[in-house]
Amino acid sequence: MYRTGPAREMLWAMLFVDSATMKRLLTYSILLLLFACGQTTDNNEANGFFPIKEFGKWGYINSDGQTVIQCQFDGADQFSDGLAAILIDTVWGFIDTTGKIVIEPKYYRVAQFSDGLCNVTIPKDTTFQNAFIRTDGSIAFITEFKDVGTFYNGRAEVQINEEVCYLNKKGEILINTHFPSGSGRFYEGIAVVWSGDSSKYIDTTGKTVRFFKEMNANRFSEGLAIVQENGNNFYIDKSGNKKINLERQDLTYFDFSDGMAQAVIAGSNHKAGFIDTSGKLVIPIQYHDIRDFKEGLAAFRVNDSWGFIDKTGKVVIKPQFEQIEYEGFSNGLCRAKQNHQWGYINKKGEFVWKEQVGLEYKKIDLSKWKLDSLEISKPLYADKYAGSDNFPRKQTFASLNQLTLKVDTADLTVFADKYFAHKLYLINASIDTVNIPAQDGRIKIIQQAKNKNGGWQDIDNFINSFCGNSYYPLRLAPNEYQIFASPIFKGQFKTQLRFKLEIDKQVIYSNSYSGLINYEQLLNPNDKDKRGIAVWSN
Repeated sequence: MYRTGPAREMLWAMLFVDSATMKRLLTYSILLLLFACGQTTDNNEANGFFPIKEFGKWGYINSDGQTVIQCQFDGADQFSDGLAAILIDTVWGFIDTTGKIVIEPKYYRVAQFSDGLCNVTIPKDTTFQNAFIRTDGSIAFITEFKDVGTFYNGRAEVQINEEVCYLNKKGEILINTHFPSGSGRFYEGIAVVWSGDSSKYIDTTGKTVRFFKEMNANRFSEGLAIVQENGNNFYIDKSGNKKINLERQDLTYFDFSDGMAQAVIAGSNHKAGFIDTSGKLVIPIQYHDIRDFKEGLAAFRVNDSWGFIDKTGKVVIKPQFEQIEYEGFSNGLCRAKQNHQWGYINKKGEFVWKEQVGLEYKKIDLSKWKLDSLEISKPLYADKYAGSDNFPRKQTFASLNQLTLKVDTADLTVFADKYFAHKLYLINASIDTVNIPAQDGRIKIIQQAKNKNGGWQDIDNFINSFCGNSYYPLRLAPNEYQIFASPIFKGQFKTQLRFKLEIDKQVIYSNSYSGLINYEQLLNPNDKDKRGIAVWSN
């Protein structure tokens, strides 16, 4: 997975917003077994270093929560092969574990290092080219192939003419499997590929280790792989020999992790337990939602809260978290979310660090931030996100009696980690719950400015979703409110600004205030479908 913004969060981008979301889906099936998708590393945080963001800049903490690399970068990714990608302005480079820049920032996109190589995108004239670089920054090879996978055991997967192939570290095609689908990489020196009616394991030379006349083989993990043949489930070793016979054939089994593998009753109301490497069921099948063991602990969910059990099945961290990082614990910490706030917890369930959230609702010291006003020359895409990302707060507004938009120009806040901003309040001071139209959690609050003729004109643009499932109302109860950050602009044209919200065939306007813009920010009604400047907002 390429990095085009800070890890797990896009800061901002000119002319487009490109986010890379890394998600994993756990799907239980009797016929098909799970393959992990998305980017993973064998060692997610080298030396126990974890990326954090404070005051708009990124740095690293250790497993005790102590800052080991000061927050100074515009983006930061996890360490792998002793290096971590960092963003400075709009280009990526790499630092070592001392925080020293060892590969100068010059790349448009980067992945993570693996097996001594990293996939990067380099600007070339008016286009880009894909290359793999070494840990000293030198180019190993430039490739025209699209979607080259991560190198493991000296090989990287690529699809050529709808067939799975593997490149060597020179970028040469070393193996053509003639199969259309594959595991993506050589796990523990073995890869698995499938066709519609068969599957096979190969080693790094392309030699077949074992062939199955069914599409039912899984990747290797901890020296074992779960397969199904003639309706029977069993684990094989890397020589292709049967290693673990399984007593219960009515269960679906998964990869080993930390010496344990999930055993699942498939179906809409599935439950899971765990077997050990002897095939014995050591944790009863009772969990509706549980993750793999990592460093001796497995996350499980009860209702809407996540906690952790140990390998005896004992609850060691009670359910209390809204979300848990899929990868679980690594180097003593796990990323978790509580009270709408992400952070890192230790194995006692204690937070050693928490992110800064809800800044719009606080009086903040702006001297700790490196901020400027935003200067642009096109309409702005600055979506106002609500719902779970900006949940309503309660407060009585005695002087108001209806749904209100209000701009506070006195109490400044932060926009997109880089810019000074005014606070924009959306307040329900009525006696009724208000249903506000939203698309994927975005409220269509549009900023306007007066043009040279004194007429109000939009300076925000909004991309309506094409998916019907994106449309739903956000409910704002009486005396509830939300705050959004609106950037303060630089410009040559002094004018009046305000916001509008259309709801139930009614248009609500905020108070107007003085500000600067560039005249090119005014949106021509004929340009509604043209993209302007995109900025990832709150």
